[in-house]
This record gives sequence, C-alpha cells and structure tokens, in this order.
Amino acid sequence: MGDQDSLPRSFLKDFLSLPVDPTVGFFGHVTLVEGIGLTNFVGCYAVVALRDTPGKEVGVVTSEQRLQSLLETALATGNLIAFSGHQLAYTPWGGPGTAADDLYGINLVTLYSSK
Repeated sequence: MGDQDSLPRSFLKDFLSLPVDPTVGFFGHVTLVEGIGLTNFVGCYAVVALRDTPGKEVGVVTSEQRLQSLLETALATGNLIAFSGHQLAYTPWGGPGTAADDLYGINLVTLYSSK
C-alpha cells in the first residue's frame, strides 16, 4: 500500500486537477533581499531587476537556505543571476502583495562570476 491509499479520494482528485504553472527562467540583478521569519513562512524575499526587460522588477521567494545565500551573495557583489521557478498568485506568508509586479517561488539560482 502506498501513501495514496491513505488519502481520501476527493483529496487526490482535487490535487491532481490543480493547474500546473510552467517553470520559467529569467536573468537579472538582485536589488533587495529580505529575511522573513513568521510562524507560517521562514525564508527570504528578493527583488530582481530583469536583464532582458529593462525597468522591470520581479519578486522571488524561497525557503531554501542555499538559494537565499546565493541571492545574498548576488546582492553584495552585483553579479548577474539566473533563476527559475513558478509564478505565485499570492505571498506564501499570507500578507499583502509585493512591491514587484510578479512573484515567483524559485527552485534554482545560478550566480555568475563578474570575470
């Protein structure tokens, strides 16, 4: 018996019918990193100025410490990053929207060298 056998069938049906947003990727420079330590979310929020769309900023969130460390390093050095993730309709901590136009839950950060 697997885990699916212990879940109510209505839950499985509802879960499997949820739309899956495609993973998207962008390049940019981190302009802000904010640590968040609430009861319902522990992680960070960052603002990234997109390289390929001048003047546009997006928000990214992660609860993964390694990704947060890369975002902090990018902020300190000014180096270019690439990131990928899924667009979110709301903040994970349930608060008001962000200052950025779009918000992404990220699962990958690549930090480039300045050389």
